[in-house]
Amino acid sequence: MAEEKATRRRPKPWQAAAALVVCAGVVTTVALTAGSGGAAEPYDFNGDGKPDLTVGVPGDTVGGHPRAGSVIVAGGTSTGPASTATRFDQDTTGVGGAAETDDSFGQSVASCDFDSNGYADLAVASPLEAVGTTEGAGLLTVFYGASGGLSGSLSETFTEDTANYPGAVGKDEVFAYSLAAGDVNGDGYCDLAIGQPLDNAGGQSNAGTIKIMFGTSTGLNAADTIQIDQSTANVPGTPEAEDRFGEQLAIGDVNGDGTDDLVVATIGEQISGSSDRGSLHILYGPINNGAPASGGYVDAGNVTGIGEFAGSALAVGHFNDDAYADIAVGVSDQEVGAKGAAGRLAVFYGSYQGLSATSRIKLFDQDSPGISGAPETEDYFSSSLAAGDFDGDGTDDLVIGMRSEAIGSATGSGASMILFGNVTGGITTNGALWIDQDTDGVPGTVAVADHFGWTVGALDTDGNGRVEPLIGAPGNAAGTVTILKVKPGTLESATALAEADLGFTAGSNGDALGIALAH
Repeated sequence: MAEEKATRRRPKPWQAAAALVVCAGVVTTVALTAGSGGAAEPYDFNGDGKPDLTVGVPGDTVGGHPRAGSVIVAGGTSTGPASTATRFDQDTTGVGGAAETDDSFGQSVASCDFDSNGYADLAVASPLEAVGTTEGAGLLTVFYGASGGLSGSLSETFTEDTANYPGAVGKDEVFAYSLAAGDVNGDGYCDLAIGQPLDNAGGQSNAGTIKIMFGTSTGLNAADTIQIDQSTANVPGTPEAEDRFGEQLAIGDVNGDGTDDLVVATIGEQISGSSDRGSLHILYGPINNGAPASGGYVDAGNVTGIGEFAGSALAVGHFNDDAYADIAVGVSDQEVGAKGAAGRLAVFYGSYQGLSATSRIKLFDQDSPGISGAPETEDYFSSSLAAGDFDGDGTDDLVIGMRSEAIGSATGSGASMILFGNVTGGITTNGALWIDQDTDGVPGTVAVADHFGWTVGALDTDGNGRVEPLIGAPGNAAGTVTILKVKPGTLESATALAEADLGFTAGSNGDALGIALAH
């Protein structure tokens, strides 16, 4: 396909807000596992066995306040998301706080059954929320599921100013910027990990911290919350200015010991003796008594081919048939073929030793055989990642976002790719699919700055056991989400949803529907 070099343009308001933290990809990758016992699967808020489509709209105007933000939830049915949905925001009855300009409620989301009662719960971030007079402090809202789904009356809010909550409110420290869920202490309840990459740690600005809220029979609470940074026992490294520990989070059992592990991207970490930036911290479970059982570390300087903000996106999946979770890592600012920020993907395969720089690692970019297109400046290949079993063969597959890929002369129009896993080789390019708004069967029209693929997600939207890739295009007017059904080499169907398709009036440019998607 014909492509042209992307050009720099003045960002839209939602782009500027998202870029507050990361100058590469800004997508929060949420890797989820359900709790044990009677726990519901993530995003099944009413316990009917069909996950509910959940979409962040952080640019939404609420009560006259621009970019206050909202979240839209469409119930799952046997044919996919319902045609009418419910919108939640900080003006919803029962929800704490109030809608204010630039809160960005819905900038990221995560779901799990934190109280293991058979109904999934939803965590929603407002990373730019002001707490008192402190701007950009951040706020977390947790909605608890019930037989009737979510409601404002079953919600609670947390900030660093909440009684018994660790940390202290600080300007532009963006509490709740990244979210991930899983059972990291092995007690059968799903826990919530909360990344705060611009938090002060050890006296160092923007060093970054992580809060972990442990699930209980009564849900999440401040008293059962700990804070972790690079000065915590068994966490490698030392807090340094601009490390941004906690920029992205993923949870999965990468060493196969039966307890989930927390994988942390520290994308600003400068690697000593090189120009490389970015590292992975692997915090092995159980995380008890305020610290992980042990810690691992992989830095960009020790993996040939990655070195520019390594960890700009994370996704966890079982890409082959072994017992270990694997981690897909976006390096979307990576130079490829002298093209700056063309982007590269690294897939780390888990083992009984966990993850390491000597683990089996596969690299992919637009120069790889079987990958469409070609590396170009500011394509940002792998700026967003999500995993799921898209073809129903029992192994997970990967959807990759390229948020600023140019299609023809339409700079920033965006694209995505599907790479499939298999039982022996893991992720390969066999049957790879390129998806943009000019692909046959995909609704929409290629346009400048649509950013199709700014965010990708994965959800079984019809409850049939087969996961669908989700493609967010927050710059496509008010934003769209495209739901795909795919098999190797075949795009079976594509359905694009805007606010009007979910029972609302048409949104406004800048709503940024689709900037946060379910994983």
